[in-house]
Amino acid sequence: MTMRLTGAGLGVLIGIVVSAALAFFLGYPELLGVTAGGLVLLAVAAFLVSGGGPIEASAAVPPRVERLGTAAVPVVLQAHRAHRRGLRLRGPDRADRHPVVWRDGVVSARIPIPTRRRGPLVLGPWTLERVDPWGLLRRTVGEVEGGAVLVTPRVRPVSLASLPAAMADYGGSADMGSTTFAMLREYVIGDELRHVHWKSSAKVGTLMMRQYVDVTRPRLTLVLAVDERAYRDDDEFEEAVDLAASLASVAGASGLDVELVTTAGERTMHKGARSAATFDLLSVVGLTTTAPDLRLLRSGRSTTILVRGHGPAGWWDRIPAAGVVKP
Repeated sequence: MTMRLTGAGLGVLIGIVVSAALAFFLGYPELLGVTAGGLVLLAVAAFLVSGGGPIEASAAVPPRVERLGTAAVPVVLQAHRAHRRGLRLRGPDRADRHPVVWRDGVVSARIPIPTRRRGPLVLGPWTLERVDPWGLLRRTVGEVEGGAVLVTPRVRPVSLASLPAAMADYGGSADMGSTTFAMLREYVIGDELRHVHWKSSAKVGTLMMRQYVDVTRPRLTLVLAVDERAYRDDDEFEEAVDLAASLASVAGASGLDVELVTTAGERTMHKGARSAATFDLLSVVGLTTTAPDLRLLRSGRSTTILVRGHGPAGWWDRIPAAGVVKP
């Protein structure tokens, strides 16, 4: 509930002091009128921002928003009629200021969410202020708590024609729930030891696991190249992440089991149109320099799609894939 001078108000106060000093020491009585006018202006400003008790406000910060989408944080306030004029919300950034609207007896505000870049975003807290029409004084009348929001990749319409036709090879006639051996791969934490292929492990000197697949459901592996050398710039990488999210969504909605893999080693399973695990991974993935991944170099060609940019060729182009998709 404190009242403070703004930058403009401080300038007016300095002008009042200077004009009063010049009028006194140099004998310019005309400047006393300037001094009196400034004092009256500050007094009127103080009257306009005073009055009314504290304001209670609540903000509904959405947990997720889509990149390049139009999203905002709605704020509802319980304000007295004395606060009908001059209310605004001010964020941590000096330029982060938002007007408060009175409409049909409801006091509210909408704070735009910046969605240009993916990733976690901390919004607020915001200070609720009352300001005079000239912007000379401001008084804090409330606080609005902020929150965290995750900017996820943009999902755009894509065609099933983007998916490899050879995926249908897994559409066998076996009973539901039956599995078959697909390939050998290196051990990762969490694998069951009963699937270790001991003869191959002895040959290569590391644990090799039997990889099984469900033969009753088609399966797709999406490989996203996150090596900075595979892209011309950051914007192209953002488009590639959006494309990977779009492909995972359309494939999952079509009943496919989708595994999303990055060339940096991150993996997640995607089921349904929108999988929280997949979108959480794609929301924070970034460019890096990656070393060749032997597991990816032994991927099944018929059910793998590589998503990469228009940068120079690299080891990721040796990944067996039914198709290479570029943004």
